[in-house]
Amino acid sequence: MIAAGLLIVALVGQPQPRTYTWRDSAGQTHITNTPPPADAVILEPPPPPAVGPGQPDQSESARRNTGRADHRPVWLNPPQQKAWQALDQRLAQARAQGDRPAIEAVTDALIQDSLWGQGLWALPAAPLLAVALMGLLGWWLALGLRAGARLPVLAGFTLLGLVLGHLLLHAFLYHRQALRLRQNLELLEQHLGTGQSMRPEYRALLQQRYQALDQAAAPTQPPWRFPAEVEVLRRAMRQVMVEP
Repeated sequence: MIAAGLLIVALVGQPQPRTYTWRDSAGQTHITNTPPPADAVILEPPPPPAVGPGQPDQSESARRNTGRADHRPVWLNPPQQKAWQALDQRLAQARAQGDRPAIEAVTDALIQDSLWGQGLWALPAAPLLAVALMGLLGWWLALGLRAGARLPVLAGFTLLGLVLGHLLLHAFLYHRQALRLRQNLELLEQHLGTGQSMRPEYRALLQQRYQALDQAAAPTQPPWRFPAEVEVLRRAMRQVMVEP
């Protein structure tokens, strides 16, 4: 257990990999964790707000970005405000040039960073460690039992580890990812580069997708439903961003 704890600390303490968004010579857009080739066109993704929901920045310079009534309030400090204003200008330029790949790349990069930024990339190790630890504990306890009782004890502890890993996956990863996705994409709705509000039908579509994402993050749902809802949200957000 001590070794597992040290492994978790080592994983979380590793630096967060940078996400590169770039376009190759054929016009294809890529999002990778490795530097792009020398002839690639770099498409810089926007930095998501570092302040999470329910954790406002208490500095005097912070501004509350309330948006509409159906949006959750987000606190943005001056650097974050400038970053989102720069994003708005970049999207406006891309729309003026008819650069659809650049608009889609911004969307994909923001979703990617919302899912795995700020150390979230290391959290999938927690459920795996829970299963491994419970299986190891069951094996250790089964050593002192008679042969007929070893298999049921080992199976029971492995099943308990699967249940614990499922709860950890939803509570510590899916729930946080859903919050960050909704927060950042709602901010993106307010920085479309059009100078206008989003169409009502698209606004209703995204609200449905956010609610479905929150439901998929509940521990009562199977673990594969949340990634599926993320992909549905990604496709819907691409559609909204191209023709807002």
